[in-house]
Amino acid sequence: MNDVSRQNHWEKVYTTKGENEVSWFQETPAPSLLLELVGAIRSSAIIDVGGGASRLVDSLVSQGYEDVTVLDLSAAALASARSRMGDKANRVEWITADVTTWEPSRTYDVWHDRAAFHFLTGPKDQLLMLRGFDAHCAWADTP
Repeated sequence: MNDVSRQNHWEKVYTTKGENEVSWFQETPAPSLLLELVGAIRSSAIIDVGGGASRLVDSLVSQGYEDVTVLDLSAAALASARSRMGDKANRVEWITADVTTWEPSRTYDVWHDRAAFHFLTGPKDQLLMLRGFDAHCAWADTP
């Protein structure tokens, strides 16, 4: 699927369905909140790739994580999350981009992806996402 088709698809999903009408909705993203198991501390740089309207960002901010970024292809999904969070949304960096073509300007300590990779069905797109992951995670700089 090309970038434009992929973006149109996700914009349609998030403009025609409520957040709890998608199969991946979780009221409380319990498994994703186990970030301490990978060594995350409150100052860790965390990115939620394909975070969309997920409630993980709400939980991270409420738990005191200070450096949270959410990336999604759908501006509508990010707008939904921002609106839900109210003033707390100002503590988050919101990025509308396709993870397969996005060029991060920094590294992250934790790269969280609950389902974005799953939706990349072409090997080329999967490889592009993995290259971005490898190049922009802080641990990749360690010997």
